[in-house]
Amino acid sequence: MMKFAAGLAAIVLSAVSAPAVQAQSFPDKPIELVCSTSPGSTAAMWCQLMAQVLAKPDVLGTPVNVVYKGAGSGNEAAVYVMSRPADGYTLLHASASFSGYMNLPTFSVKPDDLEFLVKVEKFIYGLAVRSDSKYKTFGDLVSAAKLAPGTIGIAGNKIGSIHHKHIISAFSAAGATVIHIPYQGSGDAMRDLLGGHVPAALGTIGQIMPHEKAGKIRTLVVLNETRSPALPDVPTIQELGYVYPISHQWQGIFLKKGTPDDVKAKLRAAFRKVVDSPEYAEYLKNSPHVEKAFEDDPEKLRESFQQELQSYRTFMQENGIL
Repeated sequence: MMKFAAGLAAIVLSAVSAPAVQAQSFPDKPIELVCSTSPGSTAAMWCQLMAQVLAKPDVLGTPVNVVYKGAGSGNEAAVYVMSRPADGYTLLHASASFSGYMNLPTFSVKPDDLEFLVKVEKFIYGLAVRSDSKYKTFGDLVSAAKLAPGTIGIAGNKIGSIHHKHIISAFSAAGATVIHIPYQGSGDAMRDLLGGHVPAALGTIGQIMPHEKAGKIRTLVVLNETRSPALPDVPTIQELGYVYPISHQWQGIFLKKGTPDDVKAKLRAAFRKVVDSPEYAEYLKNSPHVEKAFEDDPEKLRESFQQELQSYRTFMQENGIL
């Protein structure tokens, strides 16, 4: 009996101490960063940058491999993460668009299944047309949409994404109705704009700039409270008289719920090193669409995301998306 009790105690002690040992040795194998968009988008480039800096010897010191799961409006990426252990070795690239995606009936993963680890930055978007377009200003596009409601298509990211909300909100504030044309990523939307397949598209300032400089497209409006230094002559949506609460895209990381606290602490510290790194500083310098907005307080992140979920649900109900 004494031998049995001792053996049982050893098993229990081993089970209890396993997470602590795991956290102490973390990371001791490659990490996956699951990118919830398609290759070629600005978000995909962000995922690559995060992986590169996280893998440095003085940050995490282990390979970080980017895995693209862009289908299903974020659901494929979230389902994949949920299929993996809650051990910190599978990171989910998340964005403000998840506030919309998680309200869709097709999104099987629930908000409580995931934990918000860090918010890193926010993106600034512009609405652009080809340089040979008959629409010279945002007002021209609005007037055309009012004359033929629901006939002008505006290309953007997936249904329920922040792009979708940007497009509907901007034109609704102007009293016009357009069609949101969903793509797997904003890079694909910009590609079809350049090809003349859509009349207008929403993209980040970083995506727009090279084509603007090459004389291929013209930016009509910036969807931000202030003008972009990269496009100083382009007005903001509010300058044109259309005032509404602008929901900004952010980039961050979710984890599967149940990840050990010590592991989460190590990952938060690693992301703090990322945003303080010379690589990230260079990225900000070369990315006119990005503003640093780092946050790693778990409670603040949880509260802000809950508010976004509710706000997005109301928006989707009011606009017939739900």
